[in-house]
Amino acid sequence: MGQRHQLFVIARVGNYYRPLAAIHHQWLYGVSALRSCRRLLRIFSDPSNRIALKHELDPPEFEDPERTACPFPFITTCLAVGAAYNFDLGRVDTIHELAFDTGFDQGDNNDGITVLDITDLVDVRYCFVNLFGHVRDFETDRASRDNTPLTGREYLKGYYDVTSEMVQNNIAIIEGLEKSPLVETKALSETWPWGEWDADRPVADTINTGPHTQPQTLGPTHSLRDLAAAQLFSRLLATEDDFEPSILDEVRDLPGFQKVLREHLLCHSKQVGPAQTSSHLLQLAYAGEDLLEWNSYVNLTAEAIKVALTSDALKSATGIILTIQRHVSPAELVEALSSLDSLHALQVLDRPDRKDEQSSNQLFEALSKSTHPLAIKKLTLSGLYANGIRQNIWRPCRDNPVTLEPYPLVQLLVAHEGKDGDMLKSLGGALESFYLGDAALTPVKVATGLFQYLMTEVQSWPIRNGTGLAVAHCFSCSPPALGSDSVEIAPLPAETYKIAKAACHSSGFGGLYSKLRDLTPRAWTAVVSESKDTHDANGVTTQTTHLQFKYAFIRSKKAIPVDPETRRGSDIQPSEIEVVDLAGFLHLTAPEIDTSKLAHHFDELDAAVVRATDERNRITTPQHIPLLSLLSPEEACRLLNQFVASVPEVQEACVRISRWGGGHWILDLGFNHDG
Repeated sequence: MGQRHQLFVIARVGNYYRPLAAIHHQWLYGVSALRSCRRLLRIFSDPSNRIALKHELDPPEFEDPERTACPFPFITTCLAVGAAYNFDLGRVDTIHELAFDTGFDQGDNNDGITVLDITDLVDVRYCFVNLFGHVRDFETDRASRDNTPLTGREYLKGYYDVTSEMVQNNIAIIEGLEKSPLVETKALSETWPWGEWDADRPVADTINTGPHTQPQTLGPTHSLRDLAAAQLFSRLLATEDDFEPSILDEVRDLPGFQKVLREHLLCHSKQVGPAQTSSHLLQLAYAGEDLLEWNSYVNLTAEAIKVALTSDALKSATGIILTIQRHVSPAELVEALSSLDSLHALQVLDRPDRKDEQSSNQLFEALSKSTHPLAIKKLTLSGLYANGIRQNIWRPCRDNPVTLEPYPLVQLLVAHEGKDGDMLKSLGGALESFYLGDAALTPVKVATGLFQYLMTEVQSWPIRNGTGLAVAHCFSCSPPALGSDSVEIAPLPAETYKIAKAACHSSGFGGLYSKLRDLTPRAWTAVVSESKDTHDANGVTTQTTHLQFKYAFIRSKKAIPVDPETRRGSDIQPSEIEVVDLAGFLHLTAPEIDTSKLAHHFDELDAAVVRATDERNRITTPQHIPLLSLLSPEEACRLLNQFVASVPEVQEACVRISRWGGGHWILDLGFNHDG
């Protein structure tokens, strides 16, 4: 059943092409496949994603990751989000992760495959491939041939005539794809050598600018002084004696000394380790750099990093990229990093052959509990991406949730009100609680993600399995800056994504949501009221929906417990909470942000209403107030108290599901299962 389609990411890693990620989509074909491909090209080409992508494309020596944790979590998350979330139509589809090394012809397929070649992140390649003859038979048209890399225009010929309305209405998408190069047949045959690949495409169309077709060139010619310096560096790396700076006096003033030293360290990265000498050589090699790309030095210890960062030569660094061994203490690493006052970006990227995500999980907790909090505005931990895509609930519910200061949003509460909301009450879907504290969302991504979520709600109708998938995807790919169209990929919120996927697979999970977290002064809660009143057409061709959104960002002045066993009751008063709008939230959590750019996103939300209105559906909005307005403190308390009062109902749903075998993960949601 369905229009079954698989999507793959491949790349040349080291000397060989290999598959890196694979996704199954149950309803993808024709124009929708082209839209998905265009989104994926945007994501994999976006500069904000480049460092993490480059790390997973580096060719370290590691064991076959087939039976380990998700080996390429960032690439897989990029593929999953791009395949599932339609930015333009505000629609989220259900996708399924496949084994990263799934063969091109090993999926349940009847509408071909999409392949992305990300060897060159500046010039990402794409193609479509038909399989098993599942297209119309055009005897003279290559679009009907199997195992042939096709452009978007050629792929569509299997579904529509070139003069059809569908093709003409989407000509911009077709022409947009033609600006990107096509995947080479050679790349496909190297990735999946058993395929009978059709190489019948003009050579001019498939000239690959990737590294495997570049002419061989000789490396740089080093002077005798450079060679002598290299020998000295090797001796220093091999010694565990105390470092004596005067040893380098003879070579320190050589032209290009810093570059030669850095190249030597990178070529001998495994020798850069705990010895004091390594720390001092790193200071010299990276002096004055804004970004310390140290992820190649896999044997660095927390102490070595701490010593290196004490140098005034590195004080201007605002970002650092590391790969840390499992035995390194997260608390010691946080302490080592605390000496870098200007640190705003921290990326700790794990190796593909890691066994689990404990290193990332423990580092996140150490950052949250640190007595010397870091002002990190961009945090990238490989494990958080793996937790999200694999739906691993790694931050179980706890009283007084601990937050990492730069990522203050703990939960999103959505109340579906109005006539359409009444329809959802019997299904347990009128009040939705989503935990977002496991996704490391910056305040700006919270703001832009909220707008993206609201835009999906403008263009969608009430559904019995809730809006959790929309929440997970909208916040994961929200822009990192106000007014930006960048598609920076953050981790999927693991708990919210897990519950939403379960609800999509079975109606038995209806009424199950994240457990409401306690309200605390450090933890923010976003509350949204969506009021929809849809009036049936009753013979009239146009259906009318009256739509209004209200929202607020809330934190309590003192801790307010909400668990049924400890709460005082659903009687939260306005005097106990702080209620602010988007600008106020950003002012308090990211004061450097220019909130005047929020106007762009309010305009985009209004534009979504226009796009969603057509000859069959008419959306009306309030005449004298904005489509999106701020809840008053009294209104915010009314909604909060509704959510507090509903906790026992959600707990009953959890107990019911666990009794019929809903899965051990249900226990991680924090509900009392004795009731």
